[in-house]
Amino acid sequence: MRIHSKALTLLAASLYASLTPVTAVAQQQEAAKPVLLEELLVTAQKREQNLQDVAVGVSLLTGKALAESQLRNASELATLIPTLNLQASSDPSTSSFNIRGIGTRTFSPGVEPSVSTMLDGVVMGRSGMAFMELVDIDRIEVLRGPQGTLYGKNASGGVVHIITRDPTPELTATVVATAIEHDEYRLDGTVSGPITDDLSYRITGSAVNDDGYAENFYNGNKVNDANNYSARGKLLWQANEDLEFLLSADYTKNDCDCTALSVRSILESPAQQEELEKQLPVVPSKDNKDVNNDETTFSNIRSHGFSLTANWDVRNHLLTSITAYREWESESFTDLDRTPGNPLALTLPEPPNTHQNQFSQELRITSPPASWGTYVLGAFYFDQDVDTANTATTSLLEPFLPAVTRVSRTDVHSKNAALFGEVNFSIAQDWQLTLGGRYTYDELKYDTTADGTGIIFPPDGTYSDSLDDSDFSPKIALQWDITDNAMTYVSYVSGYKGPAFDTGLVAGGTVVDPETSDAYEVGVKSSWFDNRLVFNVAVFYTEYDDFQAETAFDIPESPIPANIVTNVGQVSTQGIEVEFLSQPTDKWTIGGGIAYTDGTIDDYPDGNCSGGQKFRGECGPDGTQDLSGGQLPFTPEWKLNLSTDYTIDMESAPFAILLGANVRAQDDVLYELSQDKYTWQDAYGIVDIRAAIAGKRHRYRITAFVKNLFDKNYASLIFAQPPELIPNAYIQAVSKYAERTAGVELRYEF
Repeated sequence: MRIHSKALTLLAASLYASLTPVTAVAQQQEAAKPVLLEELLVTAQKREQNLQDVAVGVSLLTGKALAESQLRNASELATLIPTLNLQASSDPSTSSFNIRGIGTRTFSPGVEPSVSTMLDGVVMGRSGMAFMELVDIDRIEVLRGPQGTLYGKNASGGVVHIITRDPTPELTATVVATAIEHDEYRLDGTVSGPITDDLSYRITGSAVNDDGYAENFYNGNKVNDANNYSARGKLLWQANEDLEFLLSADYTKNDCDCTALSVRSILESPAQQEELEKQLPVVPSKDNKDVNNDETTFSNIRSHGFSLTANWDVRNHLLTSITAYREWESESFTDLDRTPGNPLALTLPEPPNTHQNQFSQELRITSPPASWGTYVLGAFYFDQDVDTANTATTSLLEPFLPAVTRVSRTDVHSKNAALFGEVNFSIAQDWQLTLGGRYTYDELKYDTTADGTGIIFPPDGTYSDSLDDSDFSPKIALQWDITDNAMTYVSYVSGYKGPAFDTGLVAGGTVVDPETSDAYEVGVKSSWFDNRLVFNVAVFYTEYDDFQAETAFDIPESPIPANIVTNVGQVSTQGIEVEFLSQPTDKWTIGGGIAYTDGTIDDYPDGNCSGGQKFRGECGPDGTQDLSGGQLPFTPEWKLNLSTDYTIDMESAPFAILLGANVRAQDDVLYELSQDKYTWQDAYGIVDIRAAIAGKRHRYRITAFVKNLFDKNYASLIFAQPPELIPNAYIQAVSKYAERTAGVELRYEF
């Protein structure tokens, strides 16, 4: 067995990672084995362990499941995992993930994510770096709740870990071509094989050309398109029986006109009729995807990175080193007023842009299994620079006054160092006690300058500051193996998210306190009917203090509200998660999950108001309101996922027929922290179907699929437009798959 496999499996066992979630059913189709759980077994140094026997909430999506569900981008992961939600934004670079109601969506470069995203063991410093094309993926693991005792970077909400496939000792290749309605075309390719007896490679490439699914009636152009290109290469060197090195490199170029947000509604106001006429021929509605904007909207992202992973087996102890460097650049613009005019007479000679670079180093030692138990110990270092800039000009008062130009620059530098570990004690037969902890040290400093003020710009000036903070986060868990097929566990984990700055001049360099949490979880995992059915239940409660969030507040010197990062106060999430996985027959698999999540703002007396609430006079005289008792945004209370696959062998034919379907449904969901009643998306359900023919001797597959079979419309983002731009109006993001969409895929494996 390769040492790399030892690293993954031995760490997974120490993680207590329950890799039993909904879409793992796709693993079974290839071999059609009568014992369902055979694919969930791992072997590490003469020890075979079923991950169904270990305790921590982790959801697994296999690469096979992703491909069969036609899931192409990380932003779509929430469609298959009940407790994972997407916090959409006006720009993909500022979108983020939400797990169990917790996530950070912010434009500030001085705030770290609540949900950490990793690529092949390397943490991504910015939330927007997560939304990559999912090509040649081995699996995706979603860890639910605070993490830190076994991973390099701490995360207060959870971890989304994207793991790509490694080089193979034999020559293999895959080519996939896909055509989807609205002129979307995709081409993916992978080749892997040996160079020498101890050196192998893997090269993957991907291209997406999407013509857009909405129209800008101002100029007749298609909008919300995509032109994405990516490449990834890996070299695996087996230096000797006990030592291996894995070198990885990747590059991504994403260009899109994908920041065009449509007008959902223009409610009653003295200017209602005038504003509705401005939008024509676009008619605001829940189904509206089109726009009438004079500005060109776009998002251009460049990303590349390198990592070197070394695994060294020393006297049955596994030493792991992960060294990585990454860079990420983003430039984007969206039409702020969402009209064919330009009421602020605003132009951007230099659109908002971000340049990020990071270096990380992780060291870890994993013990072999012993009669008393196991342990994992590690150290982590992370160094990041984030620079943002933009130049804006307004000629609002010309010819009476000359145009005003504002040049803004922000530089943020952060360091994170940590020691972490877990020890698993076999305290009695069928009983295991886990003790873990993490010591974290953070440094953060920033400089912000803005030159140019007046008319629509707030005062200019310069701010700079620095801070440091440290934290110790413990963990304790107790596991009881009730029978060979059932276990239960209870755990407590302390979570920590480092301090932050609101780097904007408007906020005056506000210091945002660290976000801390206390998470409690009880779970039961079981298998039935000779492992043909897996049924798992987890109940959780987590309380967060000084929860970090971005909210919009009125600024006297600015005609439109400013986004400010602040500590909301105390929030809590509690709920229950049920997952099952079954194989009623050798040809039929079915799995699913349902999650109930109650995310509550426990204490936030001076909360923000939306633009619509202010216009309607629903807030206090200071423009705030008491949000205590409100619901956390982007968190439906109920969410359901079901998936099924059925194989028809066609004994007399050279191919088999594969039928499959995915069903997802969710409760009403709120999209603004302000609790604005017009930013709710009603409950909805989506059905996706697919049918394929797969060669028995030749490894080809032709798949026809339909997304959103029953043509159910829904919005992934709703927010109130500032009343200074359109009074009492609401803006939305509607995805391509919010209507019935069909496609076909051709796949061939060599």
